[in-house]
Amino acid sequence: MRIICLQENLKNNLLTLERISSKNQELPILGNVLLKTEEGFLKAFATDLEIGVEIAIPCKIEKKGEAVVPIKLIAGFIANLPNTKLTLEEKNNAIVIETEGVTTTIPAANKNEFPIVPKIKEENMITMSGEALRGGIAQVINSAAISYTIPEIAGVLFVCGADVVKIVATDSFRLSEKTLFKTKEYAIKKEQSFILPAKTAAELSKIITPEDEIVEIYLAQNQVLFKLKHATIVSRLVAGEYPKYERIIPKTSTTKIALNKTEFISKLKLASLFSSKINDVKLDIRANKNEMELTAADQAKGNFSATIRADMTGESAEALFNYKYLLDGLSNISEEEIVFEVNGAASPAILKTKNDTYQYVAMPIKM
Repeated sequence: MRIICLQENLKNNLLTLERISSKNQELPILGNVLLKTEEGFLKAFATDLEIGVEIAIPCKIEKKGEAVVPIKLIAGFIANLPNTKLTLEEKNNAIVIETEGVTTTIPAANKNEFPIVPKIKEENMITMSGEALRGGIAQVINSAAISYTIPEIAGVLFVCGADVVKIVATDSFRLSEKTLFKTKEYAIKKEQSFILPAKTAAELSKIITPEDEIVEIYLAQNQVLFKLKHATIVSRLVAGEYPKYERIIPKTSTTKIALNKTEFISKLKLASLFSSKINDVKLDIRANKNEMELTAADQAKGNFSATIRADMTGESAEALFNYKYLLDGLSNISEEEIVFEVNGAASPAILKTKNDTYQYVAMPIKM
């Protein structure tokens, strides 16, 4: 194998694949990347056995071939080279990299030990806008559970209907739901749903680029394939049934507040400096005065109080929230004008957009 490639093209894609590769000491081969020439591209593949990513990197192929090399070493080395053309060649079971005044040799691993690139039959296809998919995942991913105690909520739920796609994540303390309405890019043969591991969802949203106008999704029994313009992502699916999350979302609210997002974030961050170990900030909503007071107190830090003026309907209320959960929900909303629906001190509250395409449910702290 011998190729000529721009350093920048290799750097960006190898750094992506370094995130995918496994640090499993029992399977050190997973700390490598498979490099293979194919159809005018260098195809680079890495996997941790849960997710596998193959990226097609444009290059000039002078000699076909393939090699398996340590991903951290080659990615780090190429990342520190100047942005110029470089030659990458397989010689004597090693990869030799040459550029202006620099030459290095990296031993290759045994190709026979590296996992094969998974293949999924291209059927049960769903197509959707890459921009919408990337944005939808980004708006819910910080609500997915980190713990694997309940495997289903350590993933992101996709409910693909005839006219809408709902993307959902929850860790049982908060919940995010993004609704994507049908566009010209969206097509589906039959309604279906699946749970994508949170790591796969996060990486997918990072790998999708503006060039990926349409993403093709192929579902198999336990796996899913996402086909982008220059990348293919294969992942296992989370088995089991996702919790009936709709039951958590309040259908009505006792208090509705129209808020400016920037002001709410600013005063929450100030309050957070004075919150206690449980990150509590108290909201005192005075609907009859159209104002909401934020307070926080800690014996060692002191006290904080700030007032936000806003349009309100419904009842006055008090509730205690983990400020981090509120900030996470607010960071997922791009619009400046938001709706905050509260149901007293013991029931879930909702942060949402005015057009109802995104809603974030947060459980209050018991007072």
